[in-house]
Amino acid sequence: MTIFIISVLGLATLSYGIFAFIISRGLILKQRVPTNSSKPDVAVIIAARNEEKNLPGLLSDLADQDYPGRLDIYIADDRSSDSTWSILDAFAKKHAQFHPLRIHERSERMTPKKNALTQCMKQTTAEFILSTDADCRLGPGWVSSAIASFDEEVGILVGYSQVETTNLFSKYQALDFIAVMVANAGMMLQGFVWSGSGQNLAYRRSAFTAIGGFNPVSHKISGDDVYLVQTIPRKTGLKAKFVTDKAHFVKTSAMNSIGEFINQRIRWSSNSKGLERSDPLFFGFLLSAFLTNILLLALFVSGVWAIGFWLLLGTKFLYEATVLVLGARKFGYWSLLKWYPLWFVIQPVYISYVGLMGLLGKFTWKP
Repeated sequence: MTIFIISVLGLATLSYGIFAFIISRGLILKQRVPTNSSKPDVAVIIAARNEEKNLPGLLSDLADQDYPGRLDIYIADDRSSDSTWSILDAFAKKHAQFHPLRIHERSERMTPKKNALTQCMKQTTAEFILSTDADCRLGPGWVSSAIASFDEEVGILVGYSQVETTNLFSKYQALDFIAVMVANAGMMLQGFVWSGSGQNLAYRRSAFTAIGGFNPVSHKISGDDVYLVQTIPRKTGLKAKFVTDKAHFVKTSAMNSIGEFINQRIRWSSNSKGLERSDPLFFGFLLSAFLTNILLLALFVSGVWAIGFWLLLGTKFLYEATVLVLGARKFGYWSLLKWYPLWFVIQPVYISYVGLMGLLGKFTWKP
């Protein structure tokens, strides 16, 4: 049995390594400098629920955007029980480009966040839509950089985002999220569309309309970002593009507790259901990563520390270190790499648990 497990682990690690090589190649490639100088009308849409602590910073960042064209911001207060609405209402009275809307009842046809974003979309006719989350912070060039990155072939942009760091736990979260980001970036820079984060997306309204908006996935509690990133290129023929311009980077808040962090990652993991049909390549990557981690964990817990175990563990260490170092060259998170050994040691337990719970749908979400 031990020989069998090590053999399967070897195959999984080899597959994982091939993906790491492909991702690394993408991170080495240079992206063409954006040249679009047009100034179309732009709308920013955001769903907010009980975000009184985060909204002041985000609103200030949005008001400070340097975009020279018309820019309107639509923020939906989705049934908040705190002072979210009063903050939005007061800010809008001082800034004409802000248009808050209030949702009082839960939709019977669509899950909350998708409904909130859809209601925002109904308020604007702008062709170019940007979206982020209410707990994010943006630089003044966020909108301008996105519009400059569009060309006639691009339907959706995926932007880089990073967790803000204040303590060891947030630094671990930041490195873990970066690993997801750089994997997506490395693949997308070569034309392979995997995923993206709702913290930093931009897309054409016409592309959103062409795929039926969120209606085809209206019942799904999560995954609106993955749905857009994968569906727009597949159904419209337009490209998905990863933006590496630092002016378009976004920062997001860390989870406050381990429980919140694990719940978030399980929710993300749950989006892998059905990928074996919709995106076999992405599914193959996730499967190879999961098998590599869970089999290493199984051998370690069983006390089977043969030479094969250590060789495969060391190989995995080099794979992931290479990807993260190349990602740091492109995105500049060098100071976080010193926490890589800690992240690496935790990964087998973390990936195994989150992967299994994601398949079972064991997560909670804002009602």
